[in-house]
Amino acid sequence: MAPSPRMNLSAAAAVLLLVIVTAELGAVAGNFCPHLSGSFNGLCLNDFACADTCRKESSDNITGVCSDFPPRCYCFNFIKC
Repeated sequence: MAPSPRMNLSAAAAVLLLVIVTAELGAVAGNFCPHLSGSFNGLCLNDFACADTCRKESSDNITGVCSDFPPRCYCFNFIKC
């Protein structure tokens, strides 16, 4: 028994939906952007202090980490880079 055209259309729609959802998830993951903190002073030796400063700087900032040499505070957000 051959598959009906209606069944083929349903399968194609399901595959297309999966492709679109996968592409959207990849786009969201790609927008995690680091930037140098504008208000952190001194050497960054404590990630918790850096993250706290970043969250106070902007509600768009998710966290902050100490990185680089000499260590500086970098904030992270999901805004377009």
